[in-house]
Amino acid sequence: MGATRAPGKPRANLRPPPRRSQEERSAETRGKLIKAAIQVLGESGFANLTISKATQRAGLTNGAMQHHFPSRDDLMLALMDAVYPVQQIPFKDIGAQNLGVRERISKVVDLLWGIYGRPEYLVVWDIALGSRGDRKLWTRVRSYQKAISARMREEFVALFADLDMTPDHVEHTFSLTISYMRGVALQSMFGADRLRQADLAMIKDVAYDLLMKGATPRQTAAER
Repeated sequence: MGATRAPGKPRANLRPPPRRSQEERSAETRGKLIKAAIQVLGESGFANLTISKATQRAGLTNGAMQHHFPSRDDLMLALMDAVYPVQQIPFKDIGAQNLGVRERISKVVDLLWGIYGRPEYLVVWDIALGSRGDRKLWTRVRSYQKAISARMREEFVALFADLDMTPDHVEHTFSLTISYMRGVALQSMFGADRLRQADLAMIKDVAYDLLMKGATPRQTAAER
């Protein structure tokens, strides 16, 4: 007779785990390659990042890399996308919450610093500066950056469309705020302390003051 199951013991679930789709497996492989390339870039710099080093770090083949990133340039732009997801900032969601100006600025600054404050953000600087000697890649990097910057400026201007001020003034405020955070992130390359909460609060105050300088007296009084 066959062995009997012990009383009260739950029957083992012998059903195999569901198979992942091709799309899921492809996304996992792509993620591994990007993660490995970021690690190599952080350790060795732009000039020493090669397809072979990235694939070896990921434990994959050059063929897998070529499938997802046909060229090194394609990989570089994918790395920038991975560490610089500014287009995912939910500007429209923030605008739909009917928040005051200070609250909107606070949310945007927090979300931006969540990107600029990550150590991985330095990958953007590595690629931007390292690619200047490669005309083809530099052209693509510049085009990529200009497109993202234009999109962000449009979103930021729309977020404060209820204020009576020129788009140029709103854009100027946004550009200065971004420049401050980029500068702090770049300083961290040389061992400088990262931004503290008190510093972040100061950035929010400065951004608010800059923005409201272009508002009408009635709006400025109401916001203050």
